[in-house]
Amino acid sequence: MNKLTLSEIVKNIDATCDFCGEVDILDVNTDTRTTKPGDLFVALVGEKFDGHDYVDKAVESGAVAVVCSKPVDTAVPVILVPDTLKALQQIAAYYLSTLGIKVVAVTGSNGKTTTRNMITRVLQTKYSVYSTKKNFNNEIGLPKSVLELDSSYEIAVLEMGMNHPGEISTLTNIAKPDVAVITNIGKAHIGNLGSQENICKAKFEILEGLKKGGTVVLNADDPYLFAADKRGFATAYIGFDSSKGTVLTAENIESSGEGTSFTVDYKGEKTRGYIPLPGKYNVANLLEAVYVGVHFGVEIDKALESVRDYAPEAMRTDVIEVKGVSVIRDYYNSSPDSARVGLETLATYNSGGKKFALLGEMLELGEYSAAEHKKLGELCAKHNLDGVFFIGSDFVSFGEGMPDKSICCDKNERDYYLEKVKELAQSKILTAGDVVLVKGSRGMKMEEAYEALINNL
Repeated sequence: MNKLTLSEIVKNIDATCDFCGEVDILDVNTDTRTTKPGDLFVALVGEKFDGHDYVDKAVESGAVAVVCSKPVDTAVPVILVPDTLKALQQIAAYYLSTLGIKVVAVTGSNGKTTTRNMITRVLQTKYSVYSTKKNFNNEIGLPKSVLELDSSYEIAVLEMGMNHPGEISTLTNIAKPDVAVITNIGKAHIGNLGSQENICKAKFEILEGLKKGGTVVLNADDPYLFAADKRGFATAYIGFDSSKGTVLTAENIESSGEGTSFTVDYKGEKTRGYIPLPGKYNVANLLEAVYVGVHFGVEIDKALESVRDYAPEAMRTDVIEVKGVSVIRDYYNSSPDSARVGLETLATYNSGGKKFALLGEMLELGEYSAAEHKKLGELCAKHNLDGVFFIGSDFVSFGEGMPDKSICCDKNERDYYLEKVKELAQSKILTAGDVVLVKGSRGMKMEEAYEALINNL
């Protein structure tokens, strides 16, 4: 972070301060465990914690001022604000405005992190690029990401997540992006938003902060994205159907267990590309990344070369081979759409091997949960998998969709579920060339199923 002064911060947020002289602020912090000399400490308030209780500790650690929503007795200047989270967001928005760097914002139901990482790789062929760390993509994480920037960066690629209306609006008005990327409109969080139409509206809140003259990048093959109101912004479509006005199209797609090769068509010029990831959906993510690169002057061949050795983050469709058995780890999260593409990946992986899936419940589906889990079971049956192990509250509905070749357990029967997974691993049914998909929402702790599998093969 570049240095700010206390007085300029107070002038640019909703705040009052009894003493706000030229105190240098070297960093902004919300955690006393990492507070350093020169920091501004922001006392966030959560359901189970109150940062105001830690003001003294922050000052002892070197904080030169504090942001609070109620008076505190301390030796350093106190900035009083109505809401400390809002203040953190306002500080981040002001700070970003002082840097003058370009911003790319990425949202969507699925593929946000993969697309963000690919965009970063493509842009790094020409620029100094900052990318959202870990999963810092929410109302607290995004401001923290912004405050990690400094003048050494030329472009920031910021991921934006949400599970309720209004959240993307808050984030985009902090980031003020030059380019907005929306990957797709799926059913993740449909229990909170009620319909895919409402999910689409929530994702398109990203345009509220898009700078005048900015560009939105969309997948033309997604019907919700294609039909949505772009509010007059320049729109760049990517996809697989050139009849929809795509500026960047992929064709001749060939996917195997090792990865996917394809041809990119840009203005009639065709370039062969490859990514070490299975699945057509990953090509769609890449196309958005490549277009962002083109937008900022990166050549197509250099953009494609930058991802030839792309490695996904752990638990996001990476493949581990144990004694010849390929295990697809994709359990960072799950939704009807990501589960569908996960099963499609499994079905096309190593065509000669047996196919098994260890599945966990898809969360946040609300009243749609039972129906969506039945559809998931039906999809497993359609792909003619050799066996499926499912755990979750809607195990009955899943079993109705796939009554054969499945073991279905309630979420409270975890020990039984893990024991059955161990039995599969120890049974010698799995042999070299076979494939197992491990997929489920993060809250289902599918890493335990993964460990039970690989430790017993």
